[in-house]
Amino acid sequence: MERLYDLLFELSSEERHGILLLLKERPMNVTQLARKLDLSTQETSRHVQRIVEAELAAKNPNGQYYISPFGNLLLSQLTGTKFIVKNRQYFTSHILDRIPEGFRASIGELSDSQLIDNVMVMVHSVEETLRGAEEYLLDINVPYIASAFPLIGEAFARGVRGQFLHTSDLKIPPSMLEERVRYMDDRVMQRIRSSGLYQERVVDKADVVLYMSEKQVAIVSFPVEEQRFDYLGFASKDRKALAWCRDLFMHYWEFSRPVPIDE
Repeated sequence: MERLYDLLFELSSEERHGILLLLKERPMNVTQLARKLDLSTQETSRHVQRIVEAELAAKNPNGQYYISPFGNLLLSQLTGTKFIVKNRQYFTSHILDRIPEGFRASIGELSDSQLIDNVMVMVHSVEETLRGAEEYLLDINVPYIASAFPLIGEAFARGVRGQFLHTSDLKIPPSMLEERVRYMDDRVMQRIRSSGLYQERVVDKADVVLYMSEKQVAIVSFPVEEQRFDYLGFASKDRKALAWCRDLFMHYWEFSRPVPIDE
């Protein structure tokens, strides 16, 4: 445990962390590192020596330093921590305890996501995702959005597949029923289901709200308390974020149950 704290101390230096990031890109000598970081050669040399002693980097025969496999692995583990710290205010009030541990450990895959802190921006993000979808749409408990009904109908008309996962209490508000029927009445929905383009399943509780296509994550939102969401979260077009969110969706899909067509 003492060794862990020693390593954390070494990584707590902005200069040493910066050196590791540079060495991750390519091997460099002390002069090159000093120039990149706008530090003196003497100061840079001291930082490099500490990094080498911690086995985070090593020196090659050409006199250049390179990041070690150990340093590279350790650096990659900081991605999630940096993401959490960057979005400290959000994670202070939103709960991730109920999503699987493996997904919490890899939360850094969302690092290139943008924080959505306005519900209207979330609605716009969902609409944009619907317009651009070509292959599939995945939905976990996103509330019904009246302006999205025509876009959903158009997506199905393009042959986009939809998988809709929700809790049993998520219902179309009566005030929206007429709007939904205008674009997708029961006959249209029956035809879409029969074609295999639409699948719907139920979960007992939702630990996350998610809406995405193969191109972008419109929103991934975490609860502010058990079963209560403010629908604020993160959006991204980054491939790592797409893979993380798709895998999370499939995890919940695997443990869900089918909804009878006549329900």
